[in-house]
Amino acid sequence: MFLKRLEVIGFKSFADRIGIDFVPGVTAVVGPNGSGKSNVTDAIRWVLGEQSAKSLRGAKMEDVIFAGSDSRKPLNFAEVSLILDNEDERLPIPYNEVSVTRRVYRSGDSEYLLNKQQCRLKDITDLFLDSGLGKEAFSIISQGRVDEILNSRPDDRRSIFEEAAGVLKYKQRKKKAEHKLFETEDNLHRVLDILHELDNRIEPLKIQASAAADYLKMSKELKDIDIAVIVHDLRVLQQTLETIMRDKKQFTVTEQEHIHNMENKESQVASIRKQITKLDNLLDLSQHQLVEASSEVERWEGRKVLMAEKRHNASAQLEKLQQSLEKAQIAEREWHVQQVDKQEQLTIRQKTFQSLKKSVKQLEDNLNRSSTDIEKDIENWKNTYIDRLNEEATVKNEYKNITQQLEQQEQASFKITNQSSEMAEELTQLTKEQQVVESKLNDVKQQLEEKLAAYSACQLELASATKQFESKQDMLFKGYQHLQQLKSRKETLAELEADFSGFFHGVKEILVARENKKLSGIHGAVAELIQVSGEYTKALETALGAASQHIVTETQQDAQKAIAWLKEKRAGRATFLPKNVMKSRKISRDALGAAATHPSFINTADELATFDPTFKTIAENLLGNVLVAKDLQSATQIAKSCNYRYRVVTLDGDIVNAGGSLTGGSTKQQTSLFTRKAELEDLTGQLVQMQTKIEQAEKVVAEQKNFVSVKTVLLEDLRKQGEVLRDEEFELSGHYRELEATTKRLALRVTLVATEKEDATDRSSNLQESQISAKKRLKELTEELAEINTTIEQLNILKVQSETAQDALKEQYAEKRSELAVLQEQVTQLKQASEEVTVQYDKAKLEVNNISQEIKWLTNDESQNGPSDEEITANITTWQLKKTDLISTIATSKEERTQLQVTLDSCEVELKELQRVHKGLLDGLRNYDVKLSQLEFSKQALLDQLAEDYELSLDEARREVNEDIDVEISRRKVKLLKQSIIELGPVNLNAIEEFETVSERHTFLTDQRSDLMEAKETLHEAIREMDEEMSTRFNETFLKIREHFQVVFRELFGGGHADLQLVKPDDILETGIEIVAQPPGKKLQSLSLLSGGERALTAIALLFSILKTRPVPFCILDEVEAALDESNVTRYSQYLKKFSQETQFIVITHRKGTMEGADVLYGITMQESGVSKLVSVKLEQEEPVLVGQRSE
Repeated sequence: MFLKRLEVIGFKSFADRIGIDFVPGVTAVVGPNGSGKSNVTDAIRWVLGEQSAKSLRGAKMEDVIFAGSDSRKPLNFAEVSLILDNEDERLPIPYNEVSVTRRVYRSGDSEYLLNKQQCRLKDITDLFLDSGLGKEAFSIISQGRVDEILNSRPDDRRSIFEEAAGVLKYKQRKKKAEHKLFETEDNLHRVLDILHELDNRIEPLKIQASAAADYLKMSKELKDIDIAVIVHDLRVLQQTLETIMRDKKQFTVTEQEHIHNMENKESQVASIRKQITKLDNLLDLSQHQLVEASSEVERWEGRKVLMAEKRHNASAQLEKLQQSLEKAQIAEREWHVQQVDKQEQLTIRQKTFQSLKKSVKQLEDNLNRSSTDIEKDIENWKNTYIDRLNEEATVKNEYKNITQQLEQQEQASFKITNQSSEMAEELTQLTKEQQVVESKLNDVKQQLEEKLAAYSACQLELASATKQFESKQDMLFKGYQHLQQLKSRKETLAELEADFSGFFHGVKEILVARENKKLSGIHGAVAELIQVSGEYTKALETALGAASQHIVTETQQDAQKAIAWLKEKRAGRATFLPKNVMKSRKISRDALGAAATHPSFINTADELATFDPTFKTIAENLLGNVLVAKDLQSATQIAKSCNYRYRVVTLDGDIVNAGGSLTGGSTKQQTSLFTRKAELEDLTGQLVQMQTKIEQAEKVVAEQKNFVSVKTVLLEDLRKQGEVLRDEEFELSGHYRELEATTKRLALRVTLVATEKEDATDRSSNLQESQISAKKRLKELTEELAEINTTIEQLNILKVQSETAQDALKEQYAEKRSELAVLQEQVTQLKQASEEVTVQYDKAKLEVNNISQEIKWLTNDESQNGPSDEEITANITTWQLKKTDLISTIATSKEERTQLQVTLDSCEVELKELQRVHKGLLDGLRNYDVKLSQLEFSKQALLDQLAEDYELSLDEARREVNEDIDVEISRRKVKLLKQSIIELGPVNLNAIEEFETVSERHTFLTDQRSDLMEAKETLHEAIREMDEEMSTRFNETFLKIREHFQVVFRELFGGGHADLQLVKPDDILETGIEIVAQPPGKKLQSLSLLSGGERALTAIALLFSILKTRPVPFCILDEVEAALDESNVTRYSQYLKKFSQETQFIVITHRKGTMEGADVLYGITMQESGVSKLVSVKLEQEEPVLVGQRSE
C-alpha cells in the first residue's frame, strides 16, 4: 500500500484546487518560508481524522478554510482527498484504490466520504486502525517531534516509546480501572458505614416492633370496651336530657304569665309619661309665646319714638338732593355735545387715510415691476460663474496631485538607483561579519564542554537527594492520611455524643431538656457518670444492662418533675435514680470472702468502676451486689460458693444469674456508651501525638525539599547555561549559513530593482500625460470665467439706467408714505379722545339717574311707609292683653304636671318589683339551659370521641358492641389498658414495617458488600494484568528500538556508538529513558551534551529506529533535518533513499541535500499574496519538466 495522490481545494492557503501525485520512493515538497508547504502536512493530518485545531496550527476548525486575500474573497468550504493504492489489501476494504475525503463548511458542518460515499469519522478511524496510518502512529513526523526528543526529560521522553509500543490504550484502560477501583472502594466504605448504622438500628427496631405488636393488641381490646362504655354513657345522657327538658317547659309557662303582668304595668307607665311629655311641650310653647308678646310690646313703643324723629330729618335732605340734580343735568348736556363732535372728525380722517393708502400701494407695485427681470438675469449668470469656479478648483487639485506624484516618482527612481550601489557595500560587509562569527563559534564550543562536565556531576547528586526526599514525603503523606482518619473518627464520635445517640428516646429527651435548661436537678445518665477501664468494659456494661441509661437526679421531686414533663410532652419513658432516697446494696462479708478465695475472682463490679464520690450510693446500688470473674467456668464456681444469691459476670459478658440461670453467647460488635467517651479521650491524645510527629516530619521534608530545590536550581542553571551556549552555537552556525544565502538574495534583489525602475518610468509617462490634459482644461475654464464676468457687468449697467428712471417714482412714494403716517397718527388720537368723552358722558348720565331715584324714594317713604300714631297705640294694647292670657295658662299647666308625676312614681315602684321577680325566673331558665348545654356538650364529646378515635357513628357503634355490660368493670379495664399502653412509652407503629425494611436492606447491603469486595479484587487483578501486559509490550518494543537505534546511528554517523538506557530498570512502568551517544572520535555521553547538529541527527536516528520497529506504508517528514549541517543533511538524504525501498516518504524541506536525494520535487510558491501555487519536477529525467499548477 502507498499514497498515490492528494487533492486539496480551499484548505488554508490553497485557494484553487491542486493535485499532488506521489510515487514510491522519496517525494520532496519545497518552497520558501511562508509559501504554505507545511500546509500539505496539515492537509494529510486533517483528512486522516485530526480533531485538534491546535495541532493544525489554528484556534478553531473553521480556520482551515481559505480566509481570503487582498485580491480574493474567502471561500465557504475546504476539502481534502487522499487516494491510496490498496493492491496488497492492507486496508480491510475490498478495493484496489481507496479514496478518503473530508470536507468542512464555514457554518461548522462537516462531511466524511469513503470512495465518494458518505460515512462517519469512526468509519475512517476504524479503517486505519492497526494500519500504521492512524494519528497515534509515526506516519507523520514534524520538527516538533524531533524537538520533543531533544528537549524532553527522560521521564517525558518515555511517552514516545509508549506510543511506539502501543501501550497508550492500556494506560488509558488502567486509568479507567483505577477510577472504577476508587469508586468501588468509595462505595464499599459507604456500604460499610450504612451497615454499621443498620447494626445499631436493627436491635432497637426489633424491640420497638415487639412493643408495637403489643400496642396494637391492647389497642384493639381497648377499642371494643371503650366503645361499649361510650354507648352506655350516651344512653344515660339522653334520658337525663329528656327529664330536664320537661321541667324547663313547665317553668317557661310561669315565666310567660309573669311577662304579661309586667307588660300591662309598662303600658300604664308609658301612658302617664306621654301625658307629662304633652304638658311639657305645652309649657314650652306658652313660655315662648310669652317672650314673643313681651318683645312686640317693647318694639311698638320704640317705633313710636323713632317715627317722630324721622319726620323732622326728611324735608332737609330732599332740598339738598334737588340742588345736586340740577348740576348733574347741566354736565350731562355738555359732555353729549363733545361726543358728537369728536365722532364726526374721526369719520372724515378715516376716509382720507384709506384713499391715501391705495395711492401708496400703486406706487410700490410700479417700483417693483421695473427692476425684477434684470436682477433675475444677473442671478442666473452668477450661479453659472460659481459652477465654473468649483470646476476650476477641482481641476487645480488634480493638477497639484499629479505634480506631487511625479515628484514622488522621481524620488523613488533616485532611491532605486542608490540601492544598487548600497547592495555592493552590503556584500563586502557580509564577508567581514562571516569571519567574526567563525571566531565566536570556536569560543562557544570550548565553554560548552566545561558546562557539560559540571552538569553531569550535579545530576548524580540531585538523583540521590530526590530519592531520599520522595521516601520521606511518602511517609509524611501516610501520616496525613492517618491524621485525617483519626479526625474523622473523633468528629463522628463527638456528633454521636452531642446527639446522645444510643440512648432510649425518653432518656434522650430528658438529657436534651437538661442541656436546654428546661429541667433542673438532672445529673445525667449512669453511662455518663461512671467510667470503666478497657478490660472491664464488657463485664460492667453487661452487669448494668439497661440500667446504664437510668437517669440520676438530685432529689425524688426532681425525678417526679421529669416524669411529669415526659408525660406532658409524650416524649417516652425513663427510669430515675434520686440521690436522696437511693440505698447501697453490698455483698455480705461471708459471701465476698468465699468468692475471694477463688483464683479467677476479680472484684465486685462497683470497685472496678470509677465515679465521683457523690455518686457512690448510686454505683453501689447498681453494681455493689455483682461479682466479676475472668471466665464462665470460674463464674459458675464462684456463684456456687455464694449459694447462687448474687449475679456473677465474666470479662466476656457472660452471666451467672442469681438462682443459677446462665446468660451468654455472642453479640454484634458496636460502640458502647462507655467505650465511646473513653475512645474520644484516647483519640484526642492520639491526635496531639500524631500532629507533633507530622510537624517534625514536615520540617524534615521541608529541609530535604529545600536541598533538592537548591540542587535543582543549580542543575537548571547549568542546563540553561548549556542551552544558552548550545543555542548560541546553533545560532552562530545558522547565522553563518544565512550569510551565504543572503549573497544569493542580493543578486535576486538587483534584478527586482531593475524591474522596479522600468515600472517607475512607465508610471512617470502616464502621469505627465494626465498633467498636460489637466493644464489644458484649466486654460479653457479661465476663458469661460472672463466671458461670464463681462456679461454680468453689462447687466449691472442696464440695472443702473432702470433705477435712474425710477427715482421720481421713489420720491413721490416717499412723500405719500410720510403723509399716510401723519394721517394714521391723527386717526389714533381722535379715537382716544372720542373714547374719553364717551366715558365722561356715561358717568354724568348715571349720576343724574341716581339722584332722581333717591329724591323719589324720600318722597314715597314720607307719604306711604310711616304708620300713624293711632295704629302704633292699637298694636301696643293688643300685645299687652295676649301677654296676660299666657301667664295664666302657664300656671294651670304646672299644677296638672305635678299631679301626674306623683302617679308615675308609684307605677314605676310596682314595675321594678315585677322586673325583679322576672329576673329570678330568667335565672332559673338559664340554669336549665346551662344543664342542657353541659349535657349536650358531654353527649357531643362522646360522639366526637367515637368519630375521631374510632371513626364510628352512634348507630354503627350500637351495631358493633353489646350494650349489656358491667359498666364499672369495663371502666376499670379501660383504665388498666390505657395505663399499660402508657407504660409502653412512645410506640413506633411503623417499627414493624421499618424492621422488615431494615432487615431486608441489611441483607441486601451485605450481599452488596460481598459483590463490591469481589469487584475490588477483580479490578486489582485486571490492573495487575494490564501492568504485566504494558511491561511486556514496552520492554519488547524498547529492546527492538534499542537494537535498531544502535545500527541506524552507526549508519547515519558513519561509525560511533549509541544506546538507550532505562533510568529505573526496576520500575519498567514509570522509568524514564536516557539517550547516550558516541559520535566518531568522541567519548560516550548524554544526548544533552552533544552539539546541536549531533543531537538533531541522533533524534532522527531514533525516529528511523522506531519506524523500523513499527513500519508504516508511507511517512511524512516535515523539516525534521532543519537543524542539520550540510554534511549531515547528505547522510540523512542517503539513508532516506535507502529506507525508501520499504517505506514511501513525503518530505517537507528547504535543504539542498534532501532535495538532491528526492525522486520527485514539488515546489510551493506564493506568486499571488496569500495563495499557494504548485509546480513539480521529476529528477530522474534528463531535463526538468514543469508540471505547473493543477487547477481543476
